[in-house]
Amino acid sequence: MSDIQHNLDERKSEADQMFEIISYIQDSDIENSITKVAMLRSAFVLLLYNMVESTAFLVFERIHERIALENYGSLGNEMRKIWVDYFFSNHKPSVHHTHMEGTLTQTIKLPLLEDFSKKIKLFSGNLDGLKLNELLKRYGVQLLTDPGREKLVIVKNRRNSLAHGEDMFKEACRDLSDRDLAELRDSTFSSLDNLISNVEIFLNQRLYLAAAN
Repeated sequence: MSDIQHNLDERKSEADQMFEIISYIQDSDIENSITKVAMLRSAFVLLLYNMVESTAFLVFERIHERIALENYGSLGNEMRKIWVDYFFSNHKPSVHHTHMEGTLTQTIKLPLLEDFSKKIKLFSGNLDGLKLNELLKRYGVQLLTDPGREKLVIVKNRRNSLAHGEDMFKEACRDLSDRDLAELRDSTFSSLDNLISNVEIFLNQRLYLAAAN
C-alpha cells in the first residue's frame, strides 16, 4: 500500500501548490483577479474530488487483486456475498450453471476491479464519506472514523454542479473562502489517509478470508 500512499502524497502536493497559486493571485494586482480566483477555486475542488475517486479506485483495485487469488470457499461472508452478486445477480441465467460449477470446483475467481466494474459499478461521481463507508462495509473493511469524512459531501456536490453543467467555473465555488478551501483540503487529506490505513490493515491481516473471521 506504500505505492498508493505515495500517489496520494503527490496529489496532496499538487493541491497545496494550487492553494498557494490561488492565494498569490488573490493578493496580486492581476487584471480580473476576482474572476480568475473564483475559477481556480472551482478547479481546486475538482482536484480534491479527483483525489478522492482515484484513491478509492486504487484501494479497491488492490482488494480485488488479493481476492482474485482466492476461491469461494476460502472467502469470508462479505466477500462471498460480493461473489454471488457478481456471478449470479449480474450475469444472464444462461451462464448460472457454468458459474455454479466453477464455484463448486474452485476453477473460477472473482475478477479484477476493471472487469468487475463492467457488471457492478462501485462509484462514479458519487463518492463522499457516506458512500465510502457503504462500500467499506460491503467489503468488510473498517469504516472511516476521521471527522473530515463529513466534509467530503461538500466536495462531491460542488464537483457535480460543475460536471453536470449546473454552475459555471466562475460561480460554483465563488462563495468559498480561503478558510473553507483549507478545511476541505485538510478533510480530504485526512479521510484518504484513514481510507488507505483501514484497507492496509484489512489486507495485511487477511480479513477477507473465512479463517480470519
